[in-house]
Amino acid sequence: MTGTVRPRVAGMVLATLGLTLTSACGGSSEAKDAPVPACMQSLSPASVPSDGTFPKNWPFPPGTVVTATEEVPGGGLAVTAQVGSDFEKVLPFMQHDLEDAGFVATQGEAEHDDAEATWSGNGYAGTWAIRSSDTCEGTTLMQVAAAKQ
Repeated sequence: MTGTVRPRVAGMVLATLGLTLTSACGGSSEAKDAPVPACMQSLSPASVPSDGTFPKNWPFPPGTVVTATEEVPGGGLAVTAQVGSDFEKVLPFMQHDLEDAGFVATQGEAEHDDAEATWSGNGYAGTWAIRSSDTCEGTTLMQVAAAKQ
C-alpha cells in the first residue's frame, strides 16, 4: 500500500505547495524564549481539524502559527504555517523531533534556505516543506501534507 500512497501524497503536495509557501507573514506566536518578529503579530491563526484527516500528535516547532488548512484532491490535508524562528533553527526540528515523534523521513533534500521531505509514520504518509520567509525576516514558512495510509 505504501507504493500507492506516495504518488498520491506527492501529487497533493505539488498541488498545494505553491499556495502555502507564498503566504504573507503576519499573528501570534507561542514562542516564549525569543522575541516574536513583529510581522508575526498580524497572522490569523487557523485550527487543524481533529477529525483524523491530519495526525493529532504531529509536533510543530515552538512558535508555530497555523494559518490555513486545505483538503487536497485524493484525500488528506495540507496545513500551512509560519514559524517565528529562522530556517536554521526549524530545519533540525524537522529532521530530528519529527522522527522522535514517529514521523520518519523516507527521502528529502535541504538547501541553504529551503528543505522538503517525504515521511511516514503513525498511520499517515505525507510531505513537509519549509523555506525562509522573504517577507518576514527571521521566520520560516511551512507546509505539511498528510494522508491516512
